[in-house]
Amino acid sequence: MPVPVTEAVNPRRLIRDEVFLRLLDAIVDGDLLPGEQLYDAEIEKWVGVSRTPVREALNQLAAMGLVEILPQKRTRVTPIDPDRLRGLIDTLGTVFRSVVRDATPLLTEGDKIALEAFLARVNSGEDLAHLIKDRAVTETFMNVYVRRLDNKTIARLATRHLPEIRRALNASPSTASFEAGIPFLRATIEASVAGDAKKAADGVSDYWNTALVQLVDQYAATASKEN
Repeated sequence: MPVPVTEAVNPRRLIRDEVFLRLLDAIVDGDLLPGEQLYDAEIEKWVGVSRTPVREALNQLAAMGLVEILPQKRTRVTPIDPDRLRGLIDTLGTVFRSVVRDATPLLTEGDKIALEAFLARVNSGEDLAHLIKDRAVTETFMNVYVRRLDNKTIARLATRHLPEIRRALNASPSTASFEAGIPFLRATIEASVAGDAKKAADGVSDYWNTALVQLVDQYAATASKEN
């Protein structure tokens, strides 16, 4: 496990939260790759903490589906499974269609400015891989609606599962699925700014169920070659 090079633990955060966030970022951003073995001792040395917060963080990541713990055998970054990914995209696509539909009438001018700023980045020709890594696709875009809806259950669901989608986007050999989704993102944002909740919901549904589903095809093709 080649541990990433980062700064020391931030003393203003709880140690277990710091370890969790470090590992989460390393897994989602691709510093720790799917299938990579994780060793407690190396993580302890990297973050500079004892074993207990490391295990707590790994257990939390396992609950999110990002780490696989086999007692007495190994701990590793969970490989990307096409079937699980398809189910996650289908589920989140359905959920976020409702979120966007219900949140659009509630959007503030600040929310609309944030969405337009995101769209401006997409239209600017900025490197798509950088946009994905910068969390623009998931957190910056989807969380505008999640925050405005202010539903704790939805917020927890987004916090738990959006990192897994971003990891799949980051680990993908190409940005084709995100590129295919740009017209749908544009339609969603333009409809949201105009206050058209149905059209915005249709746009985000197409983004998840037409564009992002291409991720599944990419990973399924890779799995087929390996078998």
